[in-house]
Amino acid sequence: MDPALVEFRRAAARENRGRRGLQRRYSAALQAQAVAYWRARRRQGDRLRVVAAALGIAHWSLHRWMKASRRQTRFHPVHIITPSIVAPATPLVIEFPAVGARIEHLDLEGAAKLLALLR
Repeated sequence: MDPALVEFRRAAARENRGRRGLQRRYSAALQAQAVAYWRARRRQGDRLRVVAAALGIAHWSLHRWMKASRRQTRFHPVHIITPSIVAPATPLVIEFPAVGARIEHLDLEGAAKLLALLR
């Protein structure tokens, strides 16, 4: 028998000592272990009902745990970084030589604003 399956069944028996049928409860760790076992067996071509029966749990429980695990992995933690001190803005210099115009100290955002105003 598969060692992961044996370990799950032993841990489930320890957690549910004395409980029968719908009274059984499974910790989040056991639920994650069952979902990981199902994913491994799914790669081998086994269906959810077959894996649930092997684990000794109801197929709807395994299905619910699988959906919950997908929901949890959808988002990732966000780290907010405070911006560094911004150097004071340099003055904008516009020169009009004989041909065209020359603009100094203009960033991309400022250039986009300037082009929008000139249209």
